[in-house]
Amino acid sequence: MLVVIARSEGKLRELQAEIRSSGVTEETLQIKNVAADLGKKEGLQEVVRVLTETETSSFNHMLLINNAASLGDISKFVVNLTELEEVDQYFSFNFSSALCLTASLLKHFVKRPGLKRTIVNISSLCALKPFKSWSLYCSSKAARNMLFQVLAEENPDIRVLNYAPGKAKRRLMKTKSEKG
Repeated sequence: MLVVIARSEGKLRELQAEIRSSGVTEETLQIKNVAADLGKKEGLQEVVRVLTETETSSFNHMLLINNAASLGDISKFVVNLTELEEVDQYFSFNFSSALCLTASLLKHFVKRPGLKRTIVNISSLCALKPFKSWSLYCSSKAARNMLFQVLAEENPDIRVLNYAPGKAKRRLMKTKSEKG
């Protein structure tokens, strides 16, 4: 089973169609699309509801890829970040949702013989290297890296990977180069 989460229902349908067009059938892979905003409590609750309704006894591998993130407003320097609500909202999506989703999924897919559990955190060079005016993004990525390192220490049976693509050809790096 593949559970795909995104804010856009249309993008979810496009991805599902792309997977199906590659020859993957419903018999070989069930796909569940969940349109939800992970930056909002209701969105996270919906994702957790869908995931925890899934019967797990037949699964031999649980893989979670945490990739949801937002650059946010990268025009602001640290001294301009004075609104607590703005910062809280940013960290709710970029950090807290990954924490709560991961914890909820691990509680549902409890350790048992024959079950491998893997967590992948899509990180960024920004978790390691500071960029001017990217304070929220850099700090949230660094916090996520540490969170998943702690998870690995606490649960040696869970395979945890922090993957930072670096200067891949992504909108993120394009945006950075355009902004200077």
